[in-house]
Amino acid sequence: MLEDVTDFGRKREFAVITGTYEGKRLTICSTGIGGPSAEIALVELAMLGARRVVRIGGMSALAADYNVGSFVAVDRAIGDTGTALTYRAAGGKAQASARITQSLMDAAASLDLVCRPGMVASTDSYYLGQDRRYHPLEGADYAHRNIIDAFQAKGAIGVEMESEIILTVGSAIGLETSSLLGVHGNRATDDWLDDYEATQRNLLRIAGRAFSSTEWELRSQP
Repeated sequence: MLEDVTDFGRKREFAVITGTYEGKRLTICSTGIGGPSAEIALVELAMLGARRVVRIGGMSALAADYNVGSFVAVDRAIGDTGTALTYRAAGGKAQASARITQSLMDAAASLDLVCRPGMVASTDSYYLGQDRRYHPLEGADYAHRNIIDAFQAKGAIGVEMESEIILTVGSAIGLETSSLLGVHGNRATDDWLDDYEATQRNLLRIAGRAFSSTEWELRSQP
């Protein structure tokens, strides 16, 4: 989807490329899964000169009115991640850049795609923390058994593993950040995507359009 691509290679879970999308230069970096890996990517991108970052990925919706295949521009995040806890102590806040979030919604509208703002919850746990119970734990009396209900009670419309980290770390180190998520499944309706490809490509189209269609000053601070 990019032109004039430079591939900077791969190390562990990280892959970095720079290319041109709709006439503007963009750098794309994989973050791996979860908080510590996302923190490494974000801090080292900042060291290399990044000033604005959008994390793209998937989420499970917790509210019935977020249809699979639609998109969420995260404006706030809550969660139980250790990485975000560390950066909250350094002044980080899990609040997205309002102008990046708006740019994502405007870009989606220009592509005739549905994208709404929302607050999501992030967890360090892929299995138990998201109520995916491996069979020895079925019926076990473990302390956090209502964690998804607790996220919903606090107003989270979805659950995933990185947004709280991206927003909190970014805030602490002076980046403008947001998170754009595709709804891969809806726990409230038990509706799930069988094929992610269209949603994944549209994530790239929305984020690319948001950055290519907005005039961003080169090295502004939040």
